[in-house]
Amino acid sequence: MELSINANMSDSDTKRIAEIVHDVFKTIEKDLSKDYGGAMRHLWIDFELIQSHAERRPPIPFRFQKRVAGSAFKKLTGLPTPLYENVGHYSVRPDFQELLRIPLEAVASYALGLIYASTSVLVEKQKKLGGFDAHKFRQDFLASCRERGYQITLRNRVE
Repeated sequence: MELSINANMSDSDTKRIAEIVHDVFKTIEKDLSKDYGGAMRHLWIDFELIQSHAERRPPIPFRFQKRVAGSAFKKLTGLPTPLYENVGHYSVRPDFQELLRIPLEAVASYALGLIYASTSVLVEKQKKLGGFDAHKFRQDFLASCRERGYQITLRNRVE
């Protein structure tokens, strides 16, 4: 499975945060892009960084789609449309007041903690994902964060 964690859109308040988490997310992606069994071949997690979006709509709930085609790729390149087989996708939204008040050096750990907590949806949907080992994925997520020096705090406890 190939993991992609993105903070593609930010505003003037969160631009610096997007810059901080970009490289962190890419490192975690590399660590976790491996076989966890099951039908899901790609997992896309969007970390939302525009507060006005939060006022207009809820975060994108987890959805699992089979055989997703990249039509935008074809339009841009004129090449045959790539086919992304079996994609899981959802978004994670921070508490913007908390995000903007924490020190910049704590932003990555805060973001990773929210993303880790969100992966509980994969455990809930495990049956639909055809044998995807969500527990192993979550263990690897925590291990990758620890190895990189990020402290994940959940409900008053450190993971």
